[in-house]
Amino acid sequence: MDLLEVKSRIAEALVEAIFRRARYQIHPFRNNTSPLRFGREDFSPDFRVSSEAESENPGEFLVEVKYRPSAYQFVSVENQRGERSIFYMARRQWPNLYFILVTDRPEAGRSCFQAINFGSMRPGEPFRTVDLVELKELQIFQQNIEDHEELIRRIFALLTGAAS
Repeated sequence: MDLLEVKSRIAEALVEAIFRRARYQIHPFRNNTSPLRFGREDFSPDFRVSSEAESENPGEFLVEVKYRPSAYQFVSVENQRGERSIFYMARRQWPNLYFILVTDRPEAGRSCFQAINFGSMRPGEPFRTVDLVELKELQIFQQNIEDHEELIRRIFALLTGAAS
């Protein structure tokens, strides 16, 4: 298992923890169709999330989590790919997917946890991330995100130090 794969699995676990702390229930995603693969990577949803309480939360939705060293660069490349973009293909299969990008090196003023809400996008609009906390419909608090950002920085620093 390479370092990128380890970071990806940790990123997925931390995003699950964010949703659990926000009082969501996590369910495995099971799909009867073949996974959406690009190269060696699977871009199918990682899990389903449902709210514990009937509130303003969006009910049940799908979440895909990917770690990338640079979320901005990844999104830029996918926007350049147009209809061949993994985002475009995923949105066709799962129009209400939340695609969460996790990075340990966000741009200045940005969160380590950034998301694209496919359900709120207009056709032809370029993909862009917002900090996860900005998706008000999810009701995820800033302190929850900050605690997990601290964790990701500590864990990834240990991994990077161990890999040197």
